[in-house]
Formats: sequence, structure tokens, C-alpha cells
Amino acid sequence: MTPERLFAGPGALGRAREWSRGLSSSGRVALVSDARVWRLHGARVERSLRGAGLTVVRHLLPAGEAAKSWDCVEGLLTAMLAGGLRRDAALVALGGGSVTDAAGFAAAVFLRGIPWVSAPTTMLGQLDSGLGGKTGINLAGSKNLAGAFHRPAAVVCDPDALKTLPARERVSGLGEALKYGLTFDPALWRLMVARWDELLSGAPGPTAEVVRRGAAWKKKIVARDPRETKGARELLNFGHTLGHALEAAAGLGALRHGEAVVWGMRAALRLSVKRAGLSAASALEADRFLAGVPVPLPRRPDPRRLLAQCRRDKKARAGKIRFILLRAIGRAVTMPVPEADILAAARELLS
Repeated sequence: MTPERLFAGPGALGRAREWSRGLSSSGRVALVSDARVWRLHGARVERSLRGAGLTVVRHLLPAGEAAKSWDCVEGLLTAMLAGGLRRDAALVALGGGSVTDAAGFAAAVFLRGIPWVSAPTTMLGQLDSGLGGKTGINLAGSKNLAGAFHRPAAVVCDPDALKTLPARERVSGLGEALKYGLTFDPALWRLMVARWDELLSGAPGPTAEVVRRGAAWKKKIVARDPRETKGARELLNFGHTLGHALEAAAGLGALRHGEAVVWGMRAALRLSVKRAGLSAASALEADRFLAGVPVPLPRRPDPRRLLAQCRRDKKARAGKIRFILLRAIGRAVTMPVPEADILAAARELLS
């Protein structure tokens, strides 16, 4: 799979002449976004694409997880056909993770695949979900159970887009960044702990550094395991097993992804002490910090329901639930975890 080209820096969204070069031999592109992102950034990107000589077919998806459904993808595919797009066309996904997931999936299946550009406008998208080519939709109330690996031709990360992030979206992105620190990069973890108040306020310097380092880790791991067949890419899922279960139990969209990952990491820290040899002192220090991250839990679900959701996790093998755990801060491992331990960790966390 060809690695995506990365175009990063202030004003990058307005430089389509650079990142769209060679994208569509017909000169036609679908520009896919949602209503809120369109109001903030859409007109500028459309002007930039037209200035690059491209004909634009605009399509708006619902906001958030509602975009990631068969019906929404079918509507997008139908609009693309009606707009005259064929196999020599391309797609640009402008928005957060739900837009890039759903629109990237549409690009993967439209006439068996067309090129696309990921233009994430959230911190979560710029350091994680907008990179790597994992596309997909939700199925049967669970996250990302239908999808495809379809690497974008380019990823456009414009830090100016982060200035308009609502507070919860900022925290969601920071939650995912904390994952990189705990899993791979203790120095990033220490930086985020030390400059947490600045990060919460959106200070551009530390925010740009966190996004840069998180994106670098994502690209490095994806290059090592592009289709999640060698085990390396699974390590990006620290906090996701129980996190995805919480998202589903809360009702998809009630919890932001990074918010759920913070809860999931707290459970994984407990399991890491019991199963992977993480020191109790390290787990306690990390958990105390995560407990102070302002993430809601709209309702506290039955731990047995969370366990049932965990059984459907993509990492499960031969009927065994597998978690990403820590041997130490910065040293992650994948291993099966007994259901009794998962249930105990969930009950302790939610008590």
C-alpha cells in the first residue's frame, strides 16, 4: 500500500493546488463534510479545489457517529454517481473522524475504489483517525465492524482548523494523545502532564507538538503493519477495548471517542497490574492523572453489558478477549484477559 503524502502547516487546507496534484484524471472530486465543519471551513476548501481546476460535487453527512451507517454511505455513493463521478474521479473528506471514516469507506467501495484525501479538522483526526487508511462504519450498535483498509493519497493537517474546536472535541483529541504517551512515548506523556492546562486551553505551541508527535507515531506503526496483520498496529488500541464497549453502551455519539478511551485506559491500567506486570505505583500515578481529565459518563452501564460488547471486539481470537496492556509506561503488549478480570476492572472503575 502506498504511504499517504502528508501536507501539514497553517493554511494547508487552502493549498489544494499542492495536495490535489494528480489526484483526479477527470478533474472531478466529491467534497464530503458535515454541516458544522462546512460552515467553518468548507467554502475555503471548495474555492481552493476550484482554483486548482477541479469540478466539485459537494455532499454533507450528518454530524458525529450518525454519519457512519450503511444508509449514509449509500446516500453519498448515490450522490457521487448523480454528480457524474466515475472511476477517474476522487474524493476529499473534510471533517472529524466520523467524516473521514465514512467518506473514506465510500471511496474504498465506489466503483471498487477511487483515490481520496483525508483532511481532518479535529485534533483526534490529525493525530490518529485521519491517518493510516482505516475506514469504516458502525454495525449492530458497535464501532467500526464494517470497513476497509484504503490509504488516502494525501493527508492535509491544518493546525488553524483546531482553533475552532469545541472544548469536548479538544479533550477527546487529547485523550487519544495520552494513549500515545502511555503506549509508546513516556516523554510525550510527561510533556502532556506538565503542560496540561495549556493543552486544555488550546495553546498553539504545545498543541502542535502533541499533534506532531502523535501523528509521527501513527505513521510509524502503520508503516510497520499497514493491514493490522502483524500485531504492531493492534498496539494503537490501548484503552479501546473497553472504550468502544462504553461508547456502544452509552449510545453511539453520547461519548466522544477520546473520552471513552480515557475510561478504557483506566480499566487497562488495572488489568496491566494484574496481568502484564505494570508496577502498582506507575498505574496509580497514571490513573490519578486520567481521573482528573474532564470526561463525562452519561450513564454508568451494567459491567456485564460492557463484557458482552468486549466479546465483539475486533481483537478477539478463538473466543478470547484480547487487551492491549502495559508492562511499563511506554512498553505495550497484546494478551488475552479472562472475562472475570475484565468484569472486576469494569466494576471497580464504575463503582
